[in-house]
Amino acid sequence: MAAMNDASRPPRLFIPGPVEVEEDVLQAMAGPMIGHRAPEIGELIGAIRPMAEKLLRTSRPVYLMTNSATGAMETAAINCIRRKVLSCVNGAFSKRFAEICENHGYEVTRLEAEWGKPILPGMIKEKLDEGGYDAVTVVHNETSTGVMSPLAEIACTVAGYDDIVLLVDAVTSAAAVPIETEKLGIDALVTGSQKALALPPGLALCTVSERAMERAKEKQLRGEYFDLLKIHKSWEKDQTPTTPAVPQFRALRKRLEKIHADEDAWYADIAAKCAMTREWAKDRFGLFPDEEYASVSLTCVENTRGTSIADLNSYLREHGFMLSNGYKDLKEKTFRIGHMGANTMEHHEQLLGLIDAYLER
Repeated sequence: MAAMNDASRPPRLFIPGPVEVEEDVLQAMAGPMIGHRAPEIGELIGAIRPMAEKLLRTSRPVYLMTNSATGAMETAAINCIRRKVLSCVNGAFSKRFAEICENHGYEVTRLEAEWGKPILPGMIKEKLDEGGYDAVTVVHNETSTGVMSPLAEIACTVAGYDDIVLLVDAVTSAAAVPIETEKLGIDALVTGSQKALALPPGLALCTVSERAMERAKEKQLRGEYFDLLKIHKSWEKDQTPTTPAVPQFRALRKRLEKIHADEDAWYADIAAKCAMTREWAKDRFGLFPDEEYASVSLTCVENTRGTSIADLNSYLREHGFMLSNGYKDLKEKTFRIGHMGANTMEHHEQLLGLIDAYLER
């Protein structure tokens, strides 16, 4: 299928984020400014609250934060870890979670898995059996490698130990797959706006368990911007502690309305784009991770042909498309095609057709 190249717009994004956003969601941001302590902000946050809780499958508060998801990861670490944390590392962003914990002076043990491999429950159990841990950090979907670790099984394993909180980075999995946050006993789950939520960058969502909130109350130092107690106190009034990104909040309301209008269709669309891309990748190249643990949010393709991914992306940009090269050490060894955002099945077909045309040159 021929690509539709509109020279008036930037390349269509198939990267792991930021992602494409529909025009009606972008237009939702264009309303007049409102006071961050005026009744209008309370109405806006009040409308978002139940929809965000429904999305993350929790009856607990979902806090709206004007920062990237890294800030929400830091919030979870500052407020919920006492002393010793097991940080599961199988890629660049799980490494970031470990580094956040280390930078705050916690005693961190890194549970390392080879890039391209998942974190498995047995690995966690073996470390937790050593004793002394009070927290576990895990990245559900490792964007750098296209690996989705088995979160439900991991949560079940951690739940078998007394007084260990589970902190989950769901930055590229929340809204790509359903996550039963409360049922799984996840103590802190964080995500960001510019990934599977298909919104502009600038927002993070964070929900925590009652146990995690009690942990926060024990802490003498919770910082200023990421203090969960202050965030919760404002949440009770349908406000935020500091000035929020009002346009992004409006876009979030619109997005959640669209998701909940037909949630099954929302997830089915992402799954269908994933299935098509994954089958294409297996036929033309190869998958970098084991297929059993391959991400639903993006496909990480192993560059078995030795194709120049930089040259491929230059070609794609000429036709109005853009994918993502491999991350850091995986540059040119892999490339990534995101399934998130407002790209349709037709757009995915166009992208894959362009790559085929490039390979046939």
